[in-house]
Amino acid sequence: MNRRDFTKSLAALGLAPALPAMPAAASASTAASGFTPYMYGLGAHLARTHGQCSPAILMQKLRLAPDAAQAMQAQLMRNGILTASNTAGLATAAQPYMRAAPAINSAVAGVEKSARRIARKWIETHHDGRPETDQES
Repeated sequence: MNRRDFTKSLAALGLAPALPAMPAAASASTAASGFTPYMYGLGAHLARTHGQCSPAILMQKLRLAPDAAQAMQAQLMRNGILTASNTAGLATAAQPYMRAAPAINSAVAGVEKSARRIARKWIETHHDGRPETDQES
């Protein structure tokens, strides 16, 4: 560290109390809402991943206080991430990441059943009940 940087840092340290309290105002708005912008991003990602969101889900998954979860869901609705909630408080995502997830899951289940059926037939026709040995006598 050279002398110029050292004197600049000393001058900055001396002038710091004279600066306006900008970070305090930002932290006050964060404290009023109860969640940080990072937590809001996690909430939006959670809502779009699952396709549905409620304050109870936000409280459970993100460990938010009840009033913070309500505020986050209201902000998600204002920003268009979520649609209006139903009577149970469950809102759906306006643009979920995977729209066809149930169809994909049912198709995969059908393929698994077919593979099991083919494997059973092959085992029944090619295996006569004797234990397999690598050496022929």
